[in-house]
Amino acid sequence: MAVEKLKLKDNHTWKSKPGYSVCVIDRGLVRFDYPSNWIVEPDEGAVHLHDRPPSVESCDLGVSIFQVPAAHVRELCLDDTLRDALGKDRKPYQQSDIHHTARGDMEIAWLEQRYIDAEYRRDARFRVALARGPVLCLISMNYWSNRAAGLERVWDEVLRTLVMGVRIEDPTSGPVVQ
Repeated sequence: MAVEKLKLKDNHTWKSKPGYSVCVIDRGLVRFDYPSNWIVEPDEGAVHLHDRPPSVESCDLGVSIFQVPAAHVRELCLDDTLRDALGKDRKPYQQSDIHHTARGDMEIAWLEQRYIDAEYRRDARFRVALARGPVLCLISMNYWSNRAAGLERVWDEVLRTLVMGVRIEDPTSGPVVQ
């Protein structure tokens, strides 16, 4: 996925709360707000955002899009697919229930794991969300537990502002406002 920073037109219609920017992926297939001072890095099939230069100390927020035929997207059990996406890297000592949100044609399921990082022997958290709209969007966030209070507000804002499937013809102008 390529990241391109564009100069916005003076009369653009993008809106975000102060201190936040809008991340638009694949011309609006997925978009959400994130803190303006975060670092955005493209990767193969994903976008990674970091609250500071990528390191052991940074919070890592990853967003991936999976283009699946619409019939398959509708048939998927979000909870099972979310649990399958967890992997076996972490050995959680606590896992939350799955939280659900629905807005229009979009559904979001997410959960949190708390674990001790094996390499650094520090208390860590991992949050993962699976959003179903016209595509599937996987959002994950890793961070140290001692930074949870500030970073979990970012997670909440990403999920609150998540929009899927609204094509943006001209990203320098923003969405068409009627």
